[in-house]
Amino acid sequence: MINIYKAISNPLVRSDESILIDILATLWRVDQIRSIDYQSISVAVRDGEALLEGHIAREQNYRLIEDIARSVPGVVAVHNRIITDHELVIEVAKALFEDRRTRPYILPVSSFHGWVSLGGEVPTRQVQLAAEEAAGRIPIVRGVLSLPGLIGEEQGPERRAIQPQSGATVYGNDGQVGVVTQVVINPRNRLVSQVVVRASYDVEGWPVFGEYVLPAEAIIQVNAESIFLAQTSSPLSAYPVFDPSDYPFASSAWRPPYPYIPGAVRWPGEEMLEERPLELGMDIFLTKNHPMQIFFGFTDLGRIDTKLSFDG
Repeated sequence: MINIYKAISNPLVRSDESILIDILATLWRVDQIRSIDYQSISVAVRDGEALLEGHIAREQNYRLIEDIARSVPGVVAVHNRIITDHELVIEVAKALFEDRRTRPYILPVSSFHGWVSLGGEVPTRQVQLAAEEAAGRIPIVRGVLSLPGLIGEEQGPERRAIQPQSGATVYGNDGQVGVVTQVVINPRNRLVSQVVVRASYDVEGWPVFGEYVLPAEAIIQVNAESIFLAQTSSPLSAYPVFDPSDYPFASSAWRPPYPYIPGAVRWPGEEMLEERPLELGMDIFLTKNHPMQIFFGFTDLGRIDTKLSFDG
């Protein structure tokens, strides 16, 4: 859902930066926003127009956040592109019902701040992957963390919700080890599968630079400006050297998960995917690039569970 508000007139002329600071400060002062949704949204301001993006768990906050942005002096328009978990659950449930491979099964859907989990049980791995594909094709999904279980088998662990940002500092056992330069996302489930880290070494007094591909499993913590590697992770030089030909840029017709922007992420090579995803690029999404964006990470995940059933 995109909601746009435009002011009739506003005589106050303020810098975009001051407007942005006021919006963020006002949002922070509201308990029901700060306690659950503040860290999962972003605000950008350009020429007095505020852009709101991200995911929220509390549906009532959708209008409240917009009203707060609108009330700040100097704001001439508000573009509300925030996604509620309720809206997202409905879209995923519809996709599962419309896919003939998953329609026969009861697959509960839950979401928290855009991270989707699929419940229920299915008879085969093929149906399990079909459910993942159906959810992953929804462009407002942030990532698919868990899949329906296989009948008679133990449920696997839920995948982790991590979103490293390009430019983030990488820390290992011995302190700072490099900087993130690229992010690789699996289009099937919309999750980060690898990061590319640029590191420098001193060889006989000369700096030597290299880029290495680290799996998401090597990361234990992510925040807005840094990532931390597991203590058991290998030295960067032990990981594969980054070859751009192995990781093509994501299709321009594919909308990356929030908060990534088109043109800023890569896909794994086809041979690196567990199974080939369905053909992508059914829709084309255009995104206006706004400067001065401030992104936030996420806190411990809670969950909102919703079951939907359809007749027919």
